[in-house]
Amino acid sequence: MRRFAAILLACAFGLGAAYLFAYAADIARPCTGEGLSCSMTKVLGFVYIPVFSAVALIALSVAIFWKGTARAVNIAGALPLGAFVIFAAYVKWSEFSVREFHDIRERDIQELLQVILPIILTLIVPWIVLHQFVTRTETGKTSHG
Repeated sequence: MRRFAAILLACAFGLGAAYLFAYAADIARPCTGEGLSCSMTKVLGFVYIPVFSAVALIALSVAIFWKGTARAVNIAGALPLGAFVIFAAYVKWSEFSVREFHDIRERDIQELLQVILPIILTLIVPWIVLHQFVTRTETGKTSHG
């Protein structure tokens, strides 16, 4: 039960950090482009953040309940993060290769702030929290046993 609570809490922290970052980014750098484009970017972030939080929840749950070691948590955290970063880089690179790289548009910056970085936070924060949990659990087992 303690493991399950730690996983849910870690993923809730990741979800909260991602939404808080997107909200702060929207306040610090409001979208100045076309209204519909700005709204769609926010909607994409709003929809995909919980999707990737669920991916993190599943991957980290498998690692915690299957092995429960720091190495398993590292692998479970790195797999979805690596896949997402490669996918996001591929999509943006193919878009940038059509035009000049120095011609980064406002929409690209908003996608980075509203979608890509919050999703990365959604994957990294639970990974860090659960890595600390597992590390403390492992050191507790070795010092008491």
